[in-house]
Amino acid sequence: MISYQAKSSPKPTGTNPDGIIPQSLFRKWIRDTDATLAGNDATKASPAAELAKKIVTLRKAGGMSQNDLAGALHVSRSAIAALETGRSSARGHIPRLAELFQVPEELFLSGMVEQAFPMTLSTDEHDLIELYRRLPTELKITVQKYVERQTRALPPKAGSVEIL
Repeated sequence: MISYQAKSSPKPTGTNPDGIIPQSLFRKWIRDTDATLAGNDATKASPAAELAKKIVTLRKAGGMSQNDLAGALHVSRSAIAALETGRSSARGHIPRLAELFQVPEELFLSGMVEQAFPMTLSTDEHDLIELYRRLPTELKITVQKYVERQTRALPPKAGSVEIL
């Protein structure tokens, strides 16, 4: 699981009435708040505790309160507190949580999500990807932020549309 901590955590603008948070807003939140990976003490938690941490992380990343999440799931705030502490099973809520936070259900079940991207790479691109894959997670995030800052400064390519 990857969790982020930020100096401040303003609620993202642009969430819809159901509280669904677009992935672009999550990435913007990471950039705007200078979020970094939270410390990990290397102890292994129970699967219920790991699932609870994921729910808390996604809720906070989206700037949602427990009341907001409770409303989106049509449960009480105390039910959300029980989910987030691992006292109650979240398995029945996984499909709705995945839809709400726009993440694959597999993220809640195994913590790992893989997606195939078919593309042709130049030798330089291939080398960069191989080097990137060797980096620890913290450095990967640093590299992503750096590349995003650099590409924002470039003029758009002719005929391209910039999506914010």
